[in-house]
Amino acid sequence: LLLAGAAIVRSWRWALISRPLARLSVPEAFSMNAAGGLLNYLAPIRTGDAARVWWLRRRHGTSTGGGLASVLADKAYDLLSVALVLCLAAALTLLSRPALNPWTDGANPVTVAALAALSLIALLAGAATLAAGGPRLLGRGRLGRQALAFRSTLLGASRSWPLRLGLSLLALGIDTCSFALLFVALGVALPLPAVAAAYAALALSYAVPAAPAYVGSTELAGTLVIGGWLGLPAVAAAGATLLWHGVNALSVVAMGLLGLARLRTPRLDPSQPPARIAVLHCGFIYSGGGERIVIEEVLGLRRLGYQVDCFAPTVDPRACYPDLLPEVAPSTFLPQLPSWVPLRDALHMLAASMLVPLYAWRFRHYDAILGANQPGAWIAWCLSHLLDVPYVVYLNQPNRLVHPRDIDRQTGWQNRPDYHLLNAVIQRFRFLVRAADQRSVRGAARLLVNGGYIGDVIRHTYRRGVVDCPAGVHLRAGRPLPAELRFSGAGELNGQVLRRPYVLLTNRHEPQKRFDLAIRALALVRRTHPAVQLAVPGPHTAHTPELRRLARELGLEDAVLFCGSVSEVRLQRLYDEAAVYVYPAPEEDFGMGVVEAMASGIPVVAWDRAGPTVTVEPGRTGHLAGPGDLEDFAAAVAGYLSDEIANQETGRRAQQRAGWFSWLRHVATVEQALLDACGFPDLDETPDATAESESEAQAQTAGMLAGE
Repeated sequence: LLLAGAAIVRSWRWALISRPLARLSVPEAFSMNAAGGLLNYLAPIRTGDAARVWWLRRRHGTSTGGGLASVLADKAYDLLSVALVLCLAAALTLLSRPALNPWTDGANPVTVAALAALSLIALLAGAATLAAGGPRLLGRGRLGRQALAFRSTLLGASRSWPLRLGLSLLALGIDTCSFALLFVALGVALPLPAVAAAYAALALSYAVPAAPAYVGSTELAGTLVIGGWLGLPAVAAAGATLLWHGVNALSVVAMGLLGLARLRTPRLDPSQPPARIAVLHCGFIYSGGGERIVIEEVLGLRRLGYQVDCFAPTVDPRACYPDLLPEVAPSTFLPQLPSWVPLRDALHMLAASMLVPLYAWRFRHYDAILGANQPGAWIAWCLSHLLDVPYVVYLNQPNRLVHPRDIDRQTGWQNRPDYHLLNAVIQRFRFLVRAADQRSVRGAARLLVNGGYIGDVIRHTYRRGVVDCPAGVHLRAGRPLPAELRFSGAGELNGQVLRRPYVLLTNRHEPQKRFDLAIRALALVRRTHPAVQLAVPGPHTAHTPELRRLARELGLEDAVLFCGSVSEVRLQRLYDEAAVYVYPAPEEDFGMGVVEAMASGIPVVAWDRAGPTVTVEPGRTGHLAGPGDLEDFAAAVAGYLSDEIANQETGRRAQQRAGWFSWLRHVATVEQALLDACGFPDLDETPDATAESESEAQAQTAGMLAGE
């Protein structure tokens, strides 16, 4: 496992070195490295390195000179890391034995190995310098062009050298740990610095031609290094050498065969549109707007013919849209902890964010990735760099753990212990989390945002362009319902009597949503409409008892109905039969409940601030009260309850306005962003695309898109 980890790190380094030539994914670079290593092992005359150049040319159309330079630079970084370790070991040896005289005490073997490594580097540097002068010597012919490609690739490999050297030292360190386990297995106690220097010296034996499978040269080098250098008895040194040779041979053959098998499969044809899409979300643990958007995106893209799979760090199908989530069937990145484990959702999110390389192989066959919110965007960024797959990010809001709103600071984080743990962890590493958040969002091919208001906030936060892609609704004909169906009669809701007309409020029971303002406004409305009720569906949270207590204090215990969880069908009926919809959240990013109420033809009363300013047309589809003006808010609700004719006309205009926020338009925008990320033309340039969209829209909305 350690040897495989070191091979992955080296593959990442070679993918970075080859970036000017071709966009190598880490799995593809790993396959070429592993297969080349097997060839080098069977015929140790650098046959595998020549094969890597050939594979680059065959699979990516690169020049031979450029491929040769990338392989040469790759080997140079390995030698440089070995030389640094050996030079450090030699310096420590001389400092610990200042009286050492090489003429009387014998030459320091560490120094000899360090000089050998530096000599090899000098040889490579000299060859590279001679080759870099090739364009001047060879002119503009075929060889001259190859020499030019060689020089430009070498220059590119020298950029960002600290990162490449750091990866080389990391790979060497992992190999050293695996080498140290050899002596642990043999019961021999050795200091790790001595083992590191010994392994670095042993690695030099692979730089020279040898017999097939390095038979003989490995045993000779092992005897000299393990026996003579580390001072092990001859029998122990021989056993350790044979064991190391066997383990190394097994890993080389296994990874080499795996690499050859993968190289036999053809690369994806870049001329074909993306067929498989992975949608990544932060989690499905409650029924929120962000979860509903992802559900509609997955189902909508599937209806368009794409093969779409959904993933999340944590999934609770009983708590998140139980009527809709089974159709999406999201998978988790990692195995889930039992439900009785405390803080399991937070642990799932942390593990999924930190262990991406362990499960990245599951996404090797996807053509594009859609990362919805954090950590979905971060995971998409990691997968994109590991697998060379384009990705798009969809944000409902900036990362609130890094960029909290004023309301978040006032009310504290959500009423879930998991989020309190996440917040505590992230605040300790705020700088790193902020950098990862910025890098993953700014690195996306397209950044989609949930409406114009939050789009401006996100544009300023991440300093990049955005694509407006607000949440949508499913429009239905015959809305609003006739006034007599909304202003008279009564019904039953989870064992409670709900009289019409009633006021509706749908949202999660969280302090940021400020349900207390709606309850206080209801107390003012009941001065003129003493029988009106406020229906509040949704699962109860730790904040719900506080709201119940407020209702009792205001004498509204029977007027405010906390209905609990309801099905999607029953929720839609609540929208259809409501007289007024209220949205008291003062800093909501978008407010899906607003457009859902408008789609049912219900007047909306909200604050003239944040998300509702994008969706509500004041005086035409609802009323936007002055921020914090509870009298204005309550007066608007009372006005819509008093005038049924004005209520119906406002609802009709609201239903037309909701046509701008259809799910059909939302999914089409997401599809176009994914096509753009994969380098495809606009949908409008595709024959019949417009006609198909129009026919689908007419079939879906029954002609109710007049507002468009």
